[in-house]
Amino acid sequence: MMRLLTLIVLLSAQSLSIQIAIADEPVGRLFSTPAQRSQLDALRAAKRNQPAVPVETVVQPTVIKRKPIVLPDTVNVQGYVKRTDGKKGTVWVNGKAIQERSGNKDVQVGQLSKHGNRVPIRIPANGKRLRLKAGEIYDPQSNKIERSRSYRIKRDAGRIGYAK
Repeated sequence: MMRLLTLIVLLSAQSLSIQIAIADEPVGRLFSTPAQRSQLDALRAAKRNQPAVPVETVVQPTVIKRKPIVLPDTVNVQGYVKRTDGKKGTVWVNGKAIQERSGNKDVQVGQLSKHGNRVPIRIPANGKRLRLKAGEIYDPQSNKIERSRSYRIKRDAGRIGYAK
């Protein structure tokens, strides 16, 4: 035990003497040669003696050409299929099948909810967000949602020989 304590004291004294010897050495400069140092000093002195020259900046007006907003004629949701196996469902919009969370240039289809019967739709041209049921048609010009004619209930449907 005594030997171990003596060894620790000797090692710490030796490391302390090495640290003192290293601390006595000068750190030095970044540019070690006097020629490089005098060149930097001359550059700094020349920069201090120069008068400040105002810099004229010319601001050019920027013209942003925007494409005209082209809205779809209508957004017609014909139907949808929800998947329970974790894959994306399919929505039929304007006669085209679109996977959920994707879209085309006219519409973007969001994620179908598990329990709802509405399809989240966004129109990229104007940023409008909608929730349409199957069989509903949205008209962007009038901002109205209507039921499709093929889904409306007719008063005389199913009657044979009905005449007025």
